[in-house]
Parts: sequence; C-alpha cells; structure tokens
Amino acid sequence: MEPFTAIVLAGGASTRMGRPKALLPFGAETLIERVVRRLEAIASEVVVVSGPHLVLPPLRNARVIEDEKPLQGPVAGILYGLRAARTDLCFVCGCDHPFIEPAVVRLLIERAAAARGAVAVFDGIPQPLVGAYRQSVAEIAASMLAAGERRAAALVRQAGLVEVPEEDLLRIDPSGRGFLDVDTPEAYKRALELISLRVSR
Repeated sequence: MEPFTAIVLAGGASTRMGRPKALLPFGAETLIERVVRRLEAIASEVVVVSGPHLVLPPLRNARVIEDEKPLQGPVAGILYGLRAARTDLCFVCGCDHPFIEPAVVRLLIERAAAARGAVAVFDGIPQPLVGAYRQSVAEIAASMLAAGERRAAALVRQAGLVEVPEEDLLRIDPSGRGFLDVDTPEAYKRALELISLRVSR
C-alpha cells in the first residue's frame, strides 16, 4: 500500500453540537485523541488541522497546524492539510468520526492509486470527509476558495474523485459505524451508547 498522511479536520465551529467536537469526552480520552489513535497505526504521519479558537489536548503522535484563515469550512481544512502533508497521498476525515475503520481507510487509499483521490459513498451520498486525496487536489481547493465555493461536495465533483460504492465498504464495515459523524448532541449520545455496549460485552 502506498504511504499516506492521515489528515484530521478539527477546526470547525461545531455549531450544531454547541461546543467543540474535538474536545468531547469519549471514554478515557477526547474525540480528537481517539481519532488520532485509530489512524496513527496505519498512516505514515497524522496531521491535525485546527484553529486559533481551539485549545487541543497534547497529541504526541500528531502534528497540529492551524488554518491560515479560520472557520472557512472543510475545503479549506483539506487544502491546509494537503499543503502540510509529507506524502503525495492523504486520507482525510473529521475529528467527529470515532469509529473510523482502518480497513476502510486502506480500501480508499488503494482505490486512489491511479486517480486524484477516492471518497466513500454512504446512504447514497459521497462522503468528502471519508476520503483519500492527492496533493494535486490542493490547487483545485485553492481555486474554489478564491471563487467563494466552500462546499466539500463540489470539491469531489471538480477533482473527479473515484466514488467507492457502499456495498464495497459494507463488506469491510458491515455495521456502517465507521461513517457515524458525531455532529449533534443526539449523535454524540448514540456514539457513547455504542462504546458502552462494546465495553459491556
């Protein structure tokens, strides 16, 4: 498998959650610590893209960078992460994916081998924040931001990324938990219930 950088986006405003998602307690660690821990075992390096509004816990196995301009959205986070990465190929996810599945990451990296990148499709929708991106996508992201386009879905279209079908992903992650993003208090509660179930079994 080609070496890759794992980029974790943690610089959002967390408007729907009402407090910083990266800092949410999740078992014995915070959400950002959990996501970094799950990715560091398979990536060449982990880069966390944060912002000046957020004080993260110490992340020994990740390099933390700040958005050049904070709170511009995920396209900006992807851009800054790609610029900071030491590898051509990168995997991008949000800090709110506590069950991200390493085998899914590997599949996306493999599908991106002969392309600009590859994104997961879940519930019929491409997932830009569960995807692999090459450095060349940074130019496209920069052009989009300059034109005022901040939608990550538009980046998938403009970069012509490979879309990995849901059936391929569910063979690896049958529960689909890897695609659960903790975006709202309700989703956070559900995610906590899932780790409680795992602990009790």
